[in-house]
Amino acid sequence: MLLFIISQLAPILTRQTIYILLPVGAALLLLSASLTPETRRLREIAVLALTPTALAAFFFVGWTGLSLAWTPFGAGPAERYAKSAATLALVAAACALLPARTKTSNLNLLPIGTGAAAAALAAVALLSASGGDQPVDLDSNALQRAGLGLALAIWPALGALALRGRWVSAALFALVSVAACLLARAPNALPALMAGALALALSFGKARRAGSLLAILSAALILLAPLAPILVHLVAPERLPAFAAPLETWGRIIANDGPRLFIGHGFGAAVFGVAGHYLYPDTPRSLLFQVWFDLGILGALGLAAVVARAFYVIGRTRPVLAPFLLGGLATGLTICVLGPAAEQLWWLTLAGLNAIAYALVLKGQFRTRRPRLEPNGGMGRLVVR
Repeated sequence: MLLFIISQLAPILTRQTIYILLPVGAALLLLSASLTPETRRLREIAVLALTPTALAAFFFVGWTGLSLAWTPFGAGPAERYAKSAATLALVAAACALLPARTKTSNLNLLPIGTGAAAAALAAVALLSASGGDQPVDLDSNALQRAGLGLALAIWPALGALALRGRWVSAALFALVSVAACLLARAPNALPALMAGALALALSFGKARRAGSLLAILSAALILLAPLAPILVHLVAPERLPAFAAPLETWGRIIANDGPRLFIGHGFGAAVFGVAGHYLYPDTPRSLLFQVWFDLGILGALGLAAVVARAFYVIGRTRPVLAPFLLGGLATGLTICVLGPAAEQLWWLTLAGLNAIAYALVLKGQFRTRRPRLEPNGGMGRLVVR
């Protein structure tokens, strides 16, 4: 948990620390698990690996790796895939090896660490605003990266406060965190947080129904994403406003792709194509475009299955916790859809740390007050109430 707090604070000043903390934390969990091996824990992990969500994730990762066989770029995509797969493996191992129950003291560290990160980010953003211009490139702007990471971390921290019944603290924490994200000028953070707030509002008191609805909507968004650019390209490509130009470009690419629409151009083709100026300058930076361009319809099916299952499963967790976690999923998906954060490895690492935070909260103790001990005069012993 201390590593999680550090991971929230360190990206404000440096971009490299986050790549170190995740392997260190996973290694510590692996070491602790090896010191106290449990046969039952291994069986639980094996059962978890055969769930529909895990199988969909295995298919998506496997198809992505297979697409390296026809990617037009050499070692770059393979190296990127290896780093991404290693990050996902570390996250999966960390989540699987967490203790069966999260202690209340550890659960409290989530909002404490995230709140400290929000306060530090707001202070640094205010000081930087008076000290000159910040780098425009998201990959070079530590404040914007930290703002996007905070937009993700808000939700499990709010869930931890909700589990403890700290509703006033949760409201104040949300206000401070959102203000810090806005001060950091993180790209697309505001619409993403608005989408998360909408998901939160829809799921209060009816998390199961909201989880199922969000699962359907997210899958439809991923699978039907090419329809909008195709229509834009066919209807009026020459009379489009500037903000719609990337859609027309995507529609033009689809019209020329042919069979590539089914298998894609191979992992990394979109990112390296834009970086090498092989694709149009206004090519979309959205995760939706990357998945369809790189992996085709099979990759889109795999991603849709993973995202839909995530919404469905989270919607069936504890009623007091599910709305906040659904809001976090909606926020993360919106950031990926709007781009360009999803094409960066640091974003995958931040999302992985957020997944670990989700696992910690889901295993949190449900009790919201200390047990009360009362003497039992007839039996001569204490009774816990």
